[in-house]
Amino acid sequence: MKSRDRKILRLIKLQIILLLVLITGVTYYYVSGYASQVSALKTEANLLVRKSNVNTFRQIETSEAYDKNGNTISVLKGEKDVYYISYDEIPKDAVDAIISIEDKKYFDHDGVDYKAIARAAYVMFRDKQMTQGGSTITMQLARTIFLNNEKTWQRKVEEIFIASELERKYSKEQILEFYLNNVYFANGYYGLEAAAKGYFSKDISELDLAQICYLLAIPNSPTYYDPVVNPDNTKSRKDRIINAMVADGKLSEKEADKVKAEEITLSRPDSIKNNYVETYVYYCATKALMAANGFEFKNDFKKDSERGTYEKSYEETYDECNKTLFTSGYRIYTSIDLDMQRTLQESIDKRLEEFTDVNDEGIYALQSAGVCIDNETGMVNAIVGGRSQDVTGYTLNRAYQSFRQPGSSIKPLLVYTPALEMGYTPDTMVMDEKIEDGPENAGGKYSGEITLRTAVATSKNTIAWQLYSEITPDISKRQITAWPHV
Repeated sequence: MKSRDRKILRLIKLQIILLLVLITGVTYYYVSGYASQVSALKTEANLLVRKSNVNTFRQIETSEAYDKNGNTISVLKGEKDVYYISYDEIPKDAVDAIISIEDKKYFDHDGVDYKAIARAAYVMFRDKQMTQGGSTITMQLARTIFLNNEKTWQRKVEEIFIASELERKYSKEQILEFYLNNVYFANGYYGLEAAAKGYFSKDISELDLAQICYLLAIPNSPTYYDPVVNPDNTKSRKDRIINAMVADGKLSEKEADKVKAEEITLSRPDSIKNNYVETYVYYCATKALMAANGFEFKNDFKKDSERGTYEKSYEETYDECNKTLFTSGYRIYTSIDLDMQRTLQESIDKRLEEFTDVNDEGIYALQSAGVCIDNETGMVNAIVGGRSQDVTGYTLNRAYQSFRQPGSSIKPLLVYTPALEMGYTPDTMVMDEKIEDGPENAGGKYSGEITLRTAVATSKNTIAWQLYSEITPDISKRQITAWPHV
């Protein structure tokens, strides 16, 4: 047999063997149930992406509260610290850097880089461990939002299906925006803007290339590249990112050397805690959300059962709205003046500094509270619910959480204002004397004939009682209803 014929025969045999292997593989694929599993994964992936919208990728965001001058009162976050930014707000350097290091063909593929996956599979087979990921940015987004990090073939297959569907539904710019707003940067920071604020106390737009690359080094392995714990590891990967940008023609060697030489210094923000202001602001903001969602507040009930139903509904709605306050990226603008707040707090602390007795929980036994209200607007400018003390978490805000009888402070509203409307004046003479079956003055002293002004200044119970009897409870009640903010 000629050499040429033998070669043809070997080629035919090889083709037959490959065909048999293919047939065996396909048969096993269907008989073993893999086909049905893959089909189910594809159906689930299609459904997940079809149901998604832009809000799917910004479900949790950090909120912030500000005082009347724009100073930060507090940062409200749940388990994650997230600040969402649009694609237009993402620096071009960040886009170039992440594509160079994570997914060079990002703008060319359809969500999956099959060559990269094959290369990663080969390396894993050769080295008996996974050293290359093969995942595109779109696949990483699919895993971050819809899946988890378990290393199974089912998860990988579904990740591929989801990535393909994402590319059909969203633009490349949108996907990159979603990715950079959701990827984890260690230490509780999710997204590029949160990382910029958390590590440099700046917006991402204020960072230079070296700082941006330093941040983008973290997501590959947030523990290993944690800049707080392992700064040398972070710097090493930062330099790899810069080298990748040079290889892609996005930086010159000279520019790269300059960026690599820049010293990176973290500037993490101090933890902000304004105890009494924060609890009051959260309370007011939560109630504002309740009202915006259609909850109707009530304080008058015909039956105890009606009150019970209302209170249960109130608690459930309050808890739900309070939770969203910490996860929905709200910006809360208040009438609080932090300078006035500090002055009021110092005044209360100074006044009571000699009283050092504490209760069983270590809290000062003698307490005080104070509120400063703008008389022209009715807005609260400062609110102190107790003395300053180093404690974990928040303490009771007595300024609005400790309910007490109003005492003599109710007299001007219920008695003296209606009296002035009926013709009394501050100089009207009234008789301060003991009243049978009536209230006594503090200290049991009576001053005889005095002006109405003096009666108010010295809080005479006898005068208030006499005027209240003359005015009648009905008029006083109407006075209260005429002041809805009380």
